[in-house]
Amino acid sequence: MAAVAEAPRLISHRQPGWIYKPSWDLPVLIFSALLVPLPFLAAWCAQASGWLKPQQAIDAVNIAVAALVGGPHLFSTVTFTFLDGRFRSRYPRYSTLALLLPLGVIYLGVYHYTFLITFFFSWASLHVLHQIIYLTDCYRARGAVREPKWSRLVDYGLILTGLYPIGIYKLSLRHFLVGGVVLPYPDWLRALPLPFMAGVVFAAFLAAWLGKTAVEIRQGRVSVPKTLLIAITTLVSFFLPMGSNLDVLFQGYNTWHSFQYLFLLWLINRLRLQRGEIEDGFVRTLVRRGMPAYYGCFLAATAALVVFTIVVRAATPLSADQSYFVVVLSVLLVHYYFDHFLFSHPQMIE
Repeated sequence: MAAVAEAPRLISHRQPGWIYKPSWDLPVLIFSALLVPLPFLAAWCAQASGWLKPQQAIDAVNIAVAALVGGPHLFSTVTFTFLDGRFRSRYPRYSTLALLLPLGVIYLGVYHYTFLITFFFSWASLHVLHQIIYLTDCYRARGAVREPKWSRLVDYGLILTGLYPIGIYKLSLRHFLVGGVVLPYPDWLRALPLPFMAGVVFAAFLAAWLGKTAVEIRQGRVSVPKTLLIAITTLVSFFLPMGSNLDVLFQGYNTWHSFQYLFLLWLINRLRLQRGEIEDGFVRTLVRRGMPAYYGCFLAATAALVVFTIVVRAATPLSADQSYFVVVLSVLLVHYYFDHFLFSHPQMIE
């Protein structure tokens, strides 16, 4: 009963213009960007101290991020999809098509592993940025000022282009190593000045956004949380690929993304509970028990996934990297698939 009684207080404490309130949004969604350098710093300290060799440090960071936030965040997606009877009945074809993704992952992981990793990394970068776009849409939905369509497009453009000027340049140098695979960059693309073109597009969106934001501040209609989120995202996206250890650096982005997502889904589920949108059953019980039980459940699911990965490695001729990515991407790509639905519905946070 106490957990149910907490839901109205959650609603009553929400503040206009914020997804929840400043004391929650700022540390959880925006300034949690401070988590980005932690994987790199952990790997650097482990190597500098002589405790671990370079590759061992990278593997340790990857495992830690996946276990603590990466795995739990992707499993939390089922709370509003497969475990939600209303969702399954309302979107039966969309839900059924998700089951085809693991089959595709298994086939590509066995026969076209390089393509699978390239496809995953491309989708992953867009997915992380799509979440930021979704959060900006949530702030618009919660704000009192209705923005024109062109203003929204400028925000979207800046968010989507910041990662690629330096990222594409590093990709052209074949410096991206993911899952034991150097991401390919076809020779015919080298004749095109793609990094320069990406930089020009990014610079144009940045100039437009800075001008737009200056006008909004002068007119007193700026959304503080949305502006802070876009500014911090732009800084992270642009400077992150400058480092040398790209595998670990992008785990930093993944850490921030996963941390945001865990708390965002928790808030959405609490709001759904308050509105009576969660049916009796496992999800309702889990949400009513509080965040520790909610997180602990998905931590346990992540542990089960690790065990299954070990079984696949022992029972098949697949390499360690292949075994890991075939198992993990079977779940992860389903998570991406359903999040494209969530990220297209900011009204869920209203």
